[in-house]
Amino acid sequence: MKMQVRVLLSVLVALALMFLAACGGSYNCAVTFGSSSCTPSGSGFGGGGTGGTGGGGGGGGGATAFAYAVDQIGGTTTGTMDGFELNVGAGTFAPISGFNAPLIPPADPSIGVVVAQQQFLYTAFASTGQIYGWSVDKTSGALTAITGSPYSVSYLGFVGVSGFNQLSMITNPAGTLLFVADAGNDEIWVYEIGPGSGSTPGVLTPVPNSPFSTGAFQPWNMTTDGLGKYLYVTSITADHQGLGIAAYSIGTGSSEGTLAPVVGSPFFSIPSAAYNMWAVQGEPSGTLLIGTSGQSVAAGAATDDKHLYVYYIEQSGTAPGSIKPVANSPFATTYAPFNIAVQPVEANGEFVYSFSVADNGQAYNPLEGYLLNTTTGALTPIVGPPGSPFSGVTFALFGQFDQSGDYLFSYGDTATPQLAVMDVAAGTGALTEPLTPTPLVTTGYWAVTDPQ
Repeated sequence: MKMQVRVLLSVLVALALMFLAACGGSYNCAVTFGSSSCTPSGSGFGGGGTGGTGGGGGGGGGATAFAYAVDQIGGTTTGTMDGFELNVGAGTFAPISGFNAPLIPPADPSIGVVVAQQQFLYTAFASTGQIYGWSVDKTSGALTAITGSPYSVSYLGFVGVSGFNQLSMITNPAGTLLFVADAGNDEIWVYEIGPGSGSTPGVLTPVPNSPFSTGAFQPWNMTTDGLGKYLYVTSITADHQGLGIAAYSIGTGSSEGTLAPVVGSPFFSIPSAAYNMWAVQGEPSGTLLIGTSGQSVAAGAATDDKHLYVYYIEQSGTAPGSIKPVANSPFATTYAPFNIAVQPVEANGEFVYSFSVADNGQAYNPLEGYLLNTTTGALTPIVGPPGSPFSGVTFALFGQFDQSGDYLFSYGDTATPQLAVMDVAAGTGALTEPLTPTPLVTTGYWAVTDPQ
């Protein structure tokens, strides 16, 4: 492993341990709560917008969404992958009844958990160098091991050590590809995911020529555009700040998953900070990226960067897939964004939510929400009631949507780690939280899916 990466990993581990001490041992929480946590409010779910591509609205007849979280258990024997069910019709968010939790490596929060095609769940463990995969029963939420799982890989020991919801493992929007960033060897691994209707459902197969070298650019957080045409990768510093953005075309047809650098990539911020992103995320139209520099006092920086950045993705011409800031970017925020969640459907207006940590490192700030104009790229705060920042929902470190875009799930750590779920009002993006958060057994990565 290169000395530069070894030094960076050592600093990242030290930084993570500093936050662990503040969290009483939790891996992803980064803060401890005093009286700053919020009491959920609201009288009930409004059913959400149009339902999008998932099962938004649910009804009393079955699950609205399933959530799965790594349970490290502790000790040296084993851990489990725990399952939770949101049922909007019944007004419940709790562990899945009768769920048989699959065994996983112990004392390892994983490097990430992802869902593909709304029917396959994957997580990877650095301690054992394995990727686990399960198929998800659309009715019961039960998990069944995919053929060949767990998959043994050799590079996971150098992935995902920073403890900050790092996007080191992602899928494309169609769920046909799995990407894993290997910062230790400056490579990106790409796997084809077998289709659910095929003869090898969910099976992972390396695409030809994988892994793909990133040269001197160390890959950490990743995203694709909303159409799955391009992969965008950030490189980071030890204090939760970004160094630049690399872009790759993903390929189509028989070449799907073959990465090729976009003209002009990687994009660096000299002399401005326009491309110094900790993480970027695509939005469903495929025309924009939204990013955060990650610079905050809570993570060790000298000052807070209270902005979100928006980039236009070049669709044609001599450099398709290249990016440039939209007019008036960056856009001011109330707090320094630590992580963001982008609504995965256009029907509800495309809303972006940011999560942040107080400068003293002892509490989370209220969630913020913004309406994204997909024509201009402008971000405007959501107006109420309730409006942004949202003081009436559980404060959290990061979140993700279900596929319908109707519900925003968030992770936080008060006395115990927990998942909260918020109803996203159609048209306005206002957040309400009718249900009490459900506690997790231990800290660790997690993912959400609607029944197929």
